Amino acid sequence: MKFNRIIAAIIGCLVLLALPVSAETPILEELMRKYTFLLIFLSLAGAVAGIGYLYITGLLPKAIFEIWRWIDERFALHRYVSLAKREYYSVVYTLMPATGRTMPQSHTERYNVKAVWYWYPFYSLGGLSFFAYIVLAITGIYLGFYYIPDGVMVPVDPEVPDGEKTSGAYQSMELIMTQVSFGYIIRAVHHWSAHFMVASVFLHMMRVYFVGAYRNPREINWMLGSILLMITIFFGYTGYLLPWDELGFAAGSIGLEMATSIPAMGPLMAQIVFGGTQLTGDTITRMYWLHIFVLPLIGTILIIIHMALVWIQGEAEPH
Repeated sequence: MKFNRIIAAIIGCLVLLALPVSAETPILEELMRKYTFLLIFLSLAGAVAGIGYLYITGLLPKAIFEIWRWIDERFALHRYVSLAKREYYSVVYTLMPATGRTMPQSHTERYNVKAVWYWYPFYSLGGLSFFAYIVLAITGIYLGFYYIPDGVMVPVDPEVPDGEKTSGAYQSMELIMTQVSFGYIIRAVHHWSAHFMVASVFLHMMRVYFVGAYRNPREINWMLGSILLMITIFFGYTGYLLPWDELGFAAGSIGLEMATSIPAMGPLMAQIVFGGTQLTGDTITRMYWLHIFVLPLIGTILIIIHMALVWIQGEAEPH
């Protein structure tokens, strides 16, 4: 009975999300604009409370088990999990045959000292960065259905060619903010998740540095993390330009000047990234494909390698 109520609540939420937000529902639109952060907080709090309720009542473990059983019956995943586990420990025993632990031992294990418990919250920064990356991917896909990467400036009023101008990119952002169902909230979540990811990646790098986790044998992972930090910043920069408003145009001008100032390779770099030595409609097209394809592809591959190395080498304790 409880499970049926939960299913009904989920269906009701999906129906609510499908409702159009237009001039016919000005109250809902005004609430979305005025209480964006409150709605986001309540949504997260509701999700946490719902998961906690399912866990306490035992429905969550039961549902996970049933889903796993259903998938395992069709794909025999337990065989692949056992194979991966066996191969992992074969690598670990090869690297450290005396202990069979992940390579290398943590500081507390090596010197038999008491763990510094208050450092442990800082070890969640990498996971929080990855969580923000997933949220950005989901919200970005939703926004991508409506965004138009058109940076060509056209007059707002065709009868006044010298008047105020706009672009297809900016008009599509206005459409998302005013007409698309919950588009305002989705864009706000995407925007603030980007800020959160930049901050968490930066703090994650600081934690790795101050606990000495960049030392041998983790130099490669430190370099991968540095590259991922630069990719994260470039992610934010390309996304900042996509609305193609005054702020985006100003940021594009600054980036173009920085690119062209590079000795020898400046014009080539400007041509590759910005589509020329001047900002044009092609600039948005380049930024759009960098933002939705090139950077996600490179970033995802590096994240997988980064997390695999953490899994093999283990986490470094403060020392």
